[in-house]
Amino acid sequence: MLWQALEGAGVRRLCPAEVRACEARGDRVTLELADGESLSARLVVAADGAASPLRAMAGIAVHGRDYAQRAVVAHVATERPHERTAWQRFLPDGPLALLPLADGRSSVVWSLPEAEAQRVLALDDAAFMQELGVASEFRLGRIVSTTKRAAFPLRLQLAESYQAERFVLLGDAAHAVHPLAGQGVNLGLRDVAELRDVLVAARDAGRDFAAAHVLRRYARRRRSADTLDARGFDALARIYAWQSPSLVAARGLGVRLLDRLAPLKRRLAEHAAGL
Repeated sequence: MLWQALEGAGVRRLCPAEVRACEARGDRVTLELADGESLSARLVVAADGAASPLRAMAGIAVHGRDYAQRAVVAHVATERPHERTAWQRFLPDGPLALLPLADGRSSVVWSLPEAEAQRVLALDDAAFMQELGVASEFRLGRIVSTTKRAAFPLRLQLAESYQAERFVLLGDAAHAVHPLAGQGVNLGLRDVAELRDVLVAARDAGRDFAAAHVLRRYARRRRSADTLDARGFDALARIYAWQSPSLVAARGLGVRLLDRLAPLKRRLAEHAAGL
């Protein structure tokens, strides 16, 4: 859908492509591609993932912590329809999520310790589908087919700055969070909305939309909000990692209490949805 929207907006796509150098020169930024092509623009928006090569080229450092987990991901077809409903189960090793896809399949995000993730990746399709079914308590019935599995390391990661000269970060290039809250994409979309508002306001006022003070407004607002959210998700990850029976009981009590506090529960849901 997003690729189609780009085509409809007349955006030129260079895919695949690799940026070898990024340099600001006066009121332009020049990108040198691996194939020798050179691109020039007034602003570079880096949304190239948690390992962002562009962020490194801009000299922006990151900090955070490693969860010593990997998220095993795949698309699966299930015996029963997902009914456009996301389902999540918190297991001792980490959360398992089944997320609805438009084609009727579900996207699996299964957070596991490193060694267990490697074991699950090595399973054949039949064994993987059986283990996934058991782990999900067959909520959607039997798993009837699966794509090839992949995995990515889980980290809490925040860029120390969201901007450089005629350059901004957004999405996972700016912040990476644990998937247990399912908020990674939402945070990225909020970055996009904020950047759009800031750039449009500057353009409509006749100002240089890529000027440092304009980009600083975006960077300050989003980094502050993203830091609060990321720390909140990190606290949840720590809480759900508790193994002590007394702490597990306290966690369960807190969840049940939250479920009964309708106004707070509604407010948290609205915040998660960006409302």
